[in-house]
Amino acid sequence: MVDWLKVRNELLSGRPVLIFDSFHRESEVDMVFYAETVDSSKISFLRKNAGGLICFVSGRLFREILNIPFMRDILVKEPSLRELAVKNPRYGDPPAFNIWVNHVNTRTGISDEDRALTIKKLAEVAKLVYKGFTSSAREIFFREFYSPGHVPILTSRGLSRRKGHTELVTALALLTGLTPAMVIAEMLSDGLSLSYEDARRYAFSNNIVFLEGVDIIAVAEERGLIND
Repeated sequence: MVDWLKVRNELLSGRPVLIFDSFHRESEVDMVFYAETVDSSKISFLRKNAGGLICFVSGRLFREILNIPFMRDILVKEPSLRELAVKNPRYGDPPAFNIWVNHVNTRTGISDEDRALTIKKLAEVAKLVYKGFTSSAREIFFREFYSPGHVPILTSRGLSRRKGHTELVTALALLTGLTPAMVIAEMLSDGLSLSYEDARRYAFSNNIVFLEGVDIIAVAEERGLIND
């Protein structure tokens, strides 16, 4: 049984958790931090110990309040790119990517410090969204960010429609009473994604919480959180 309070405390203390989606899907493990705790050292940690694309994740409300479309929806409207955009990945789900941004105070946007700044500021916007300060959230978002940038924003399509890491970490935030403002990166090994077994060994040896997607889904369904 998952100790959700422990998971919450780990995330609030700035420690990562690992989440496995499913053997029937990507069969990948993502390293996850709570975005409010992110600094340059954590971005460096993700680069060196996870290795995949470092993304900011939030929920449906973040997307709807800020009116930011999915990247796929942008691309299908461009006739020369539509053929690229209508395809799904091999695991079958439509992508969860929205847009890529930098904060206006970054230099190039790619350094650990720059990405940490962008992510922290996105987390501040997410907090405003989820506290109901929607006008302030929109005003700050469009004033303080530009696109394209170096931090991809992903937003949940809801576990009822898609069961990827974007949806899993959004549900995890809601289950643990945190603002849906998470940072994820796939764990990689040489040439391939890190295997389930190796990821579990890494978690055990580093005293990191390892979560199964099925456990998150089960509790999210019980609590009516599968559409967020």
